[in-house]
This record gives sequence, C-alpha cells and structure tokens, in this order.
Amino acid sequence: MSGAAVYARASDLGGASPRETEIIAFGLCNSRLSRASTQGERVAALHKTHELWSILFRDLSSRDNQLPAKLRSDLIGLGMWAMQYSVAAMASDLALQPLIDVNRNVADGLRAQQPAAPAVPPPMRMPQQGLQAFSA
Repeated sequence: MSGAAVYARASDLGGASPRETEIIAFGLCNSRLSRASTQGERVAALHKTHELWSILFRDLSSRDNQLPAKLRSDLIGLGMWAMQYSVAAMASDLALQPLIDVNRNVADGLRAQQPAAPAVPPPMRMPQQGLQAFSA
C-alpha cells in the first residue's frame, strides 16, 4: 500500500488530516514504548514504531511527496535511523529513550506546523420558524 493510500485510509477513519494522523501515531508509539514493561510489550512497541517509520519512509520516498527536498532527505535519514534502532533494540537491551525523544521531536515539529486554531465563531442564530419546531 502506498503512503498516500495509508494516509487516505487513516483520514477516512476519523477525519484527521495527514499531519494530525502522524502526530497521533507518534504519540501512540511513544506511549507504548514508555509503558513497555515486559520483553513482549517492548518488542510489540518497537515493531509499531518501525512500522510507523516504514510508512513514513515510503511516503517520503514517493515522487508525489511535496515536502522540500532537504526536509525530505533529513526525515528519510531520521527514519532510517529509527528503523535500524528499533530492530537493534528488539534484539538487545538498548535504551528506548533515544527513540522516544526522536519521535517526540518530530511530533512537536508537526504540531508547530499546524495552522492556528480558528477563533471561536459567534453562536448561530436560528430563524424563528426553526425554533417553533423545538417548542412543539
């Protein structure tokens, strides 16, 4: 499945934008990594982290990706490191904090790029004939 297809499927599930989906995914991976208390939980959390970076890597490598070339290159490098570190940590007792830190930094960068929340709109006024439907 292409990166674009993964994003389309994720957005269909909750209406989140691709950026919001990525922020949520990094948060979920970090939550799993932070809570992993057994070897099985650790491997599962590392597998999910590897899977996330693999999806991002495919999208970043796509010709359709519209990020600036330098940013794409930097993110591909981070992704390669994160995937390699995840695999190495599955087979050894490597600390998970460096991976958590990278994931958090990327999520923070994504949050910083989000447009500001719109101002709260004024309350809607319902036409008088609309109010009558509720009073009957």
